[in-house]
Amino acid sequence: MKHCFSSLLTVCAAALVLLAADRVFAAEGQAPSSPKAEPFEVVLYPILVQAPIFGAEIDLPSLPGGGGGGGEGGEQTATSGTSLNSAYMAGLTLRGDRWFGEFRGDWADLDASRESPRFSLETKARVFNVRGGVRVLDGLFATGGFRRISVRLDTTLNLPILGRDISGTTEPVLYDPMIGVEWRQRAGSWIFDANFQGGGFGVGTDVDTSAEFHAGWRVIPHTEIRLGYTFLYYKLTVADVSIGSFQRTLISSQTLHGPIVGFGIVF
Repeated sequence: MKHCFSSLLTVCAAALVLLAADRVFAAEGQAPSSPKAEPFEVVLYPILVQAPIFGAEIDLPSLPGGGGGGGEGGEQTATSGTSLNSAYMAGLTLRGDRWFGEFRGDWADLDASRESPRFSLETKARVFNVRGGVRVLDGLFATGGFRRISVRLDTTLNLPILGRDISGTTEPVLYDPMIGVEWRQRAGSWIFDANFQGGGFGVGTDVDTSAEFHAGWRVIPHTEIRLGYTFLYYKLTVADVSIGSFQRTLISSQTLHGPIVGFGIVF
């Protein structure tokens, strides 16, 4: 249900961005498929701040002898509640008429917890994205690249059947191949962007998807204000994690979505 709600928010945000784009095009009397070539430009985003809504789910296999509530060979699943946190990003974009390249880093130190069973999760995620795209239709680009995910997971789970807590820590570094699409249109001092990426494919993470929708306003020369919404979901499996005094496989899925605001310097 949590992931469905996140996806619904993402779809709604996309609809709002596209509607705003149509309104601007209509107001300025411009067709969205203007044949005018876009100028080459470099945009540096030193500050992109996100107020994400964070949720996580972790599967902890039971201990031998039935610990963990799942019996021998079973597992215990703990799902955190959502919590409002903050994240920081920075990036660089190169744009031409028929191609673009993007480099961006995300830093997020997040935490979440729940009761019954008592569960806490602290995660320090460092995500680095490299992608590029070529225009295949007016305003539509095919994209490809990779995403490096470095995450530290610190979990603590109360096991009432054992009368104690167990904890585990892992720091996987994974590289995900990514493919996707991007839609971009200009209307006077506005630039509208929407993109979707999917990847992982078991090469790095099990599943890795993201989507972003934003509008950039060139309020003054060489400056861009960005407002939008972003969504990220990934699921990973890490073998041989120390859970208490035992080695277990840990499966973690995390979502991160929320509004984003920042500014860019245009060269």
